[in-house]
Amino acid sequence: MKKQIYFVNKDFQFFPELRLLALKAAPANRSHLLRRLNSLGGVKLAILAGIFINSENSRADLLLVGDKLKKARLNNFFSWLESEIGKELNYVVMPTEEFKYRMDMYDRFVRDILEYPHKKLINKMHI
Repeated sequence: MKKQIYFVNKDFQFFPELRLLALKAAPANRSHLLRRLNSLGGVKLAILAGIFINSENSRADLLLVGDKLKKARLNNFFSWLESEIGKELNYVVMPTEEFKYRMDMYDRFVRDILEYPHKKLINKMHI
């Protein structure tokens, strides 16, 4: 099976605008993303950063905090999400207790995600 592959010239004058348009179209279907996240069950916090908000400085694209998340479901979710976006994602999944501990210890990684631009898609922890 032949596939057509397209490349973009990053030196193109309107590359930033074209990139922004593509990012808004693909990962911006947040309602579908929210439904998929809710189907995982047990997600208490979902933070979008990086590619989802057009920020190249983020330490992660997605942070999920929750309990009793099944590994197989998570793997399917991330495979689906990466195929939708067309890019490998940097994501972090951690249990609620670990997240709270890291928050209390002023963990640099967690603080960076929360202090830099991000969007909270699920926020049952009221962060």
